[in-house]
Amino acid sequence: MEKNTKPLEKKYIFLIFIIAIFLLIDFIIIGVRISGGKYSTSSFYFENSVYKTQKIMALNSNASKSHIKKGYAFYKFSDQQRQILYSLYKNDPLAISCKIGVKNYKKANYRRIIEKEQIFYYGFLYEKDLDKKGIVSTKDFKGSLCGTDLRNFIQNSGSQSYFEIAYNIEKNLNLNDFPVGVLIYSDSPVKIYDFYAMPSVIGFDYSGDIPFYALAANGGSFGVNNGRFDFSGATLVFPVENTSSSIMPIYTLGFTSVSEYGTFDSQLKVKANFGGESLGFRRAKGVDSLELQTSMLQSPFSYVEFTDNKQMVTKCLMKANSKDLLPHSPNKVFKALKTDPGLVLTAKKSNWRTNYYEVYEWNRFPGVLFFDIDDYDTQAKFFTRLAFYAEKTGYKGRILTNEEIGNMHGYNAHDYSAETLSNFFNLAMKNPSVLNEEELILLDILIQNEVIAKTAEGFVPEKGAVISISKESQNWLRYSFIAHESWHGVFFIDEDFRNTVAAVYYTVDDTTMSFIKGYWQSQSSLNYDQSDDYLMKNEFMAYIMQQSLYGKNGVANYFVHLANRKSVFEAIPELCDFVRQTQGKTFEDAGKVLNDYAFDRWGLAAGRVSLIDVY
Repeated sequence: MEKNTKPLEKKYIFLIFIIAIFLLIDFIIIGVRISGGKYSTSSFYFENSVYKTQKIMALNSNASKSHIKKGYAFYKFSDQQRQILYSLYKNDPLAISCKIGVKNYKKANYRRIIEKEQIFYYGFLYEKDLDKKGIVSTKDFKGSLCGTDLRNFIQNSGSQSYFEIAYNIEKNLNLNDFPVGVLIYSDSPVKIYDFYAMPSVIGFDYSGDIPFYALAANGGSFGVNNGRFDFSGATLVFPVENTSSSIMPIYTLGFTSVSEYGTFDSQLKVKANFGGESLGFRRAKGVDSLELQTSMLQSPFSYVEFTDNKQMVTKCLMKANSKDLLPHSPNKVFKALKTDPGLVLTAKKSNWRTNYYEVYEWNRFPGVLFFDIDDYDTQAKFFTRLAFYAEKTGYKGRILTNEEIGNMHGYNAHDYSAETLSNFFNLAMKNPSVLNEEELILLDILIQNEVIAKTAEGFVPEKGAVISISKESQNWLRYSFIAHESWHGVFFIDEDFRNTVAAVYYTVDDTTMSFIKGYWQSQSSLNYDQSDDYLMKNEFMAYIMQQSLYGKNGVANYFVHLANRKSVFEAIPELCDFVRQTQGKTFEDAGKVLNDYAFDRWGLAAGRVSLIDVY
């Protein structure tokens, strides 16, 4: 017996050793769970980030499972996750989103469920919501929540319905006040999918397979598709003014595609009220989305309500603007704000990024820049030297000194192609001291917005054009100027449009053409170089397209008005008689061809270069 004892002892020792290893592993796992908490089946993603997907901690049994039958689910960020979130948040505002699956019911069960409200809440947890043991007391919870009635989503079917909800973190929080987790409450069974940390966004988006809602930091309700949304809480998330270190957010609107757009004088529109400001969004070929700079609206942080054709609206989201749009210095801004021209005329000067000018880019035509400048004197510093170089008879191709310009007038509004701009600055660089500060700012703006490029051989044109108007002009003149100059911008960049203009130009009778050229020659402030065929076609088109086609202020009446002007009649009386006798009809006929072309191609029209109407 003694001979067999030792081998048995070795076996037992080995077995005890194995058991001890497994026990040790179990103790380690238990210790990790005790110290780190139980983890949810849901994952946590950092959208557009280098950080890897992680699990989120569960503070109660509902949170540990993917399904919630009823009640609260409390989720906590790990210390690492919270540090990552806060580091991202310090650079850009953040929201935490979650995809939710809602249980549907059939027939009698469906009728039973929808008899009473099915509440769903989503919100943040803070340190104050947790006791020393890390337990949440729902009795004492006082945080803001966003919520819905799940009957907005429950369907009479056997499958699940879905929605995604994002809740925004209030701006300017320190780490101690930063959320430590999220909570969900549901009266009805739901499935909790993954959580996402994403750039802040507020509003709704029905354009995808799953409806998306995003609420501001003060909470609120969601889920009712009635074309109305409360953006007043956006002030808790985004900058409310443009400063040297902050840029106001932007709205993105989406629309369903349509095949019929109406006519130029009865165009299909979606109408909306933005904080008391009425806007109309014209539908046009190839345009199913629009961007609105909040800085160009009168009350951007308020209720938005879509009225006429609201069923066409698929999206209305407020997002952070690009930091590239921040001023370079208190009196210099280079990158242009993208916009529809319809908002330029009503934009508040108090929201400009500099005190004396603002620069925009036409959202339909990349590179076409709009300058809105405080007064004529400042506008002259930017563009008068260019005006003489580009268009004035006797001065074209020359860069005049300040002494040579003296008190001579350029224009009250301006337009220049990328080619003209690059040629001007190539010549100017041979004697750069002639340029003033505003012209050097203009050069930086052109380069940064890729209108022209600087190469080893000099400046070369890239795309677009520049137009300019001034706040000093009366409102009715600003409206006319922006149409006139904008059509020049389109002429510069679009060859097919130039060819259409040329076809109309060459079919107009000699007397009609002699009148408009005689008018230009009679006005010393214009002084166009009539030997420049390209310029003549461009101006002919713009003078026709700067006002509406028909009506009291239409094309025909405009040219009759010019024929009745004393300075014009004294210079060319016979030609004025012709226009009055024909009642300007020859100009209207030319305008009709151009108007039809503009509407069919872009949804624009004579006298209107915008798709947004401000009422």
